[in-house]
Amino acid sequence: MIFFNRHKKTGKDIGKSVRQTVLQAFQIYGKEPPKSVFLNEYIYGFINASVTNLMVYVFGGKDWNNQKKGECIAEAFKAIDILLYEYHLQQAANPERFKDLPKRSKDFKKGMDDATTLVGVSYGFLKPDDPDPILKKAKKIAAATGDLLPGSTNNSKLGGAVLTLTLHDYIKKTFIK
Repeated sequence: MIFFNRHKKTGKDIGKSVRQTVLQAFQIYGKEPPKSVFLNEYIYGFINASVTNLMVYVFGGKDWNNQKKGECIAEAFKAIDILLYEYHLQQAANPERFKDLPKRSKDFKKGMDDATTLVGVSYGFLKPDDPDPILKKAKKIAAATGDLLPGSTNNSKLGGAVLTLTLHDYIKKTFIK
C-alpha cells in the first residue's frame, strides 16, 4: 500500500522541509513567527515554487499524472500549515485566477522567483553563468565563506547564500522588528 502512495509521502517530506526552511529565519532571529506567516504573499509564492520545483525536478514528479502531482502538492501544503492548505485550495479553485497570481502580486512573484533560484542553485540546475542578480551576489558570499563550513559543497554554500539574500532578508525586513 505504501508503494502506491509514495508520492504522498514525498509530498509530506517536501512540506516538512519547506516549513523548516521558512521557520529557520525566525529561529535565527529568536522570534516567533506570526500564525498567519504562511499566508503572506511572498511566503506563499516562495512555498508554491519550492514545493513544485522540488516535486518536479528533485523527486521525479515531472512525469507523474496530474492526480499524483496534485496529491503530492496537497500533502506538502498540509504538512506546512493547515490554514495554508485551505488557502491554497481556495486560490487553486479558480485555475485562471491562480495562473494570473504572479501578474497580480509582485510579492508572490518575487517569492516564486527566489525559491526557483534557491532550488536551482542547491541542486545544480542553474547554469554557473546564469544572469540572476541574486546568484551573482550569492557567489561572492559563498566564496567568502571559504572553509568556514567544512564538508560543504559549492552548491550548498551557494544555496545558503541565496537563502540569506532572499527569504531570510525578506523575513527580517517584514517580520523582525
